[in-house]
Amino acid sequence: MAIPSYRRGEKRRSSRVTLAVPIRVDGENIAGEKFIVSTTTQVLSQFGCLIHLEQEVIIDQTLILMNEHTRQSAQARIVSTRRHRNGHKYVGVEFISKAEDFWRLTFVRPGARSMKRVYGASDT
Repeated sequence: MAIPSYRRGEKRRSSRVTLAVPIRVDGENIAGEKFIVSTTTQVLSQFGCLIHLEQEVIIDQTLILMNEHTRQSAQARIVSTRRHRNGHKYVGVEFISKAEDFWRLTFVRPGARSMKRVYGASDT
């Protein structure tokens, strides 16, 4: 008799990491006024991130993100906007331009098992 697995298959293109990376965001609000703000990521992936952004923006709008640590910039488009219970606004973005190493992190394949190592075991 097979035991059913309740683990859903991963449908994302890369894993997600909860990490606060300081970034600069350049764009325009819905009134057409240009803005440049410093914020931090909430969650990131190889293909984009979720950021705290109080500016009024819309889905499919283009922003320029700059990683404050590396000074590398990339174009991104807004794919989601939401307001949290605490009143803060969050924006999900995905990179438009090729930005494979924007975060300087290596992401595991979706659904990959974590590597387990027994400490104290000899490598012989």
